Amino acid sequence: AVVSTQSTGIRKFLISHFCFWLFILKSLNFYLSLKLKVCHVNQLTMCGIFACFGEHCDRMVAVENAHKQIHRGPDDFYCQKVTGGYFAFTRLNIMDRSEGGRQPFVFNEFSAMINGEIYNHKQLEAEYGIVPKGGSDCEVVPELFSKVGKDLPKVLDGMFGIVVINNKTGEVFITRDHMGIIPLYWGEDVQGGLWVASEQKCLVDVCERVEIFPPRMFYHGPPKMGALKQWYFTDWTPQVYAPENEQAVYDRIYEGMCKAVEKMIPCTVPNGFLLSGGLDSSLVAAIGRKILGPDQEIHTFTIGLENAPDFKYAKAVAEHINAIHHEFKYTLQEGIDVIPQVIQKIETFDNTTIRSSTPQYLMAKKVHSLGFKMVMSGEGADEAWGGYLYFHFAPNDEEFHQEMVDKLSDLHFYDCLRTNKSMLACGVETRVPFLDPELLEIAMTIPVRMKHPKFIQHEGRPIEKGVLRKACDRDNLLPRSVLWRQKEQFSDSVGYGWIDGIKKHYAEMGLTEDSFNMKVYKKYNYSSTTVKTGKTVACSTPRGASWMPEGTENDASGRSVAAVHHSTANKERMVAGEE
Repeated sequence: AVVSTQSTGIRKFLISHFCFWLFILKSLNFYLSLKLKVCHVNQLTMCGIFACFGEHCDRMVAVENAHKQIHRGPDDFYCQKVTGGYFAFTRLNIMDRSEGGRQPFVFNEFSAMINGEIYNHKQLEAEYGIVPKGGSDCEVVPELFSKVGKDLPKVLDGMFGIVVINNKTGEVFITRDHMGIIPLYWGEDVQGGLWVASEQKCLVDVCERVEIFPPRMFYHGPPKMGALKQWYFTDWTPQVYAPENEQAVYDRIYEGMCKAVEKMIPCTVPNGFLLSGGLDSSLVAAIGRKILGPDQEIHTFTIGLENAPDFKYAKAVAEHINAIHHEFKYTLQEGIDVIPQVIQKIETFDNTTIRSSTPQYLMAKKVHSLGFKMVMSGEGADEAWGGYLYFHFAPNDEEFHQEMVDKLSDLHFYDCLRTNKSMLACGVETRVPFLDPELLEIAMTIPVRMKHPKFIQHEGRPIEKGVLRKACDRDNLLPRSVLWRQKEQFSDSVGYGWIDGIKKHYAEMGLTEDSFNMKVYKKYNYSSTTVKTGKTVACSTPRGASWMPEGTENDASGRSVAAVHHSTANKERMVAGEE
């Protein structure tokens, strides 16, 4: 009887403890499902892709030239023979170091290389009955192409440059995302052989002609530079303003912002955010915190000269969202010294892009040294929301809207190029929620009147991107000093001494900024057709520059809009003896 009683007691003890731990495990699983519901558990990879076809393309030539972009994927390199040529792939492992993400991906007769991220790959796998062998978000592409053909880019939600070959027919398919977030170039050699790469440095020594493969387009046919067709079309017709619909517009904007950021946050811990302390990057970081919850570790990164305007605002945001903040400082001389290296990496002679790319390149080095391979950023907001200071002078809604359309159409020449190449030069991928197609649709179809700086005033002054600020003025998302901070262009906000110091340095050398940048650019034999320049004021197009008052300085710095830029305007009033 004693033994029986003891056995019963032991069984009760074991059963109770089993139930207790089962409850704990179920609770933990439920908790994690809530915390990680937005995470994308993929074998995420960014990379450099390279393809060549024709008699001049042998394996050694392919390997030699593909290696010129090894910085885009220093973790792995692979070259494979395909019909009529070679594919080569440099890989940056973000979450997984297995061979499951090694490209090209193959399905039946189709081989495919993809540089970028496909955010809707799970939905596509389910919709088209695709069973992946690994966990890469890009593995879906070759089988999907076998099912939808040239409509491939229309069903993808992401940022990408893609090359597919049909190894039976030898036909190739090339396409690029809707905004040119991911760079892509193509060229032909003396015998008409086709060459394709993420960066033109892989092509210029072997091709007679090198061009940008344009965003929104695709090519499908034999391996040569043939006729392009457009796959991405927009109907960005702004709505008519109606006061009774204002709140609905604000809600739509905020929901679109949250959805775009949520889509792009991977399941990496910790997450990194580039944080200038301006509105755009601060919104991305703050919404990221909101989505990830209070306990997830996030890091923020800021760079500037000593006493840069950005530092105090970025620190305020980092403290507000409880982020681990990293503040990097560089000197004027350190920046000037790496400009030739930056030009070689980003492949442009445009002054504005080089000015901004230099501190971003220096920051990328620091970010990579801390072990980060992916960050979120706020690029694209000013183009879609009319955020540059010269928009204060737009004469009417029609010109305001068309300026935004043109700025977005050309973004691959400037900010997309800078953001991708200056960061991936150091092995860091950047994601840009403001260029999400659904958020762009919202931005470009709300009433233009609501985007004009005069529509909303702050402290008695018209404020650019006021509609975006007011839409996100909720849930204590940001400190008000940041939410309503005037636009500062990155090359200004890292320290006003940066642009002034560059100009002075070249003047002392008997050069101009233009002539120095062009001299370095030509040294690398880069194509002149891949760069777009023109008259600009505060990053405007020539149209926007024509809006400016007579006597406005023709310079990309936001300080050239002296009547609007607070620091410059205040300085001029002080010089004039005004209070």
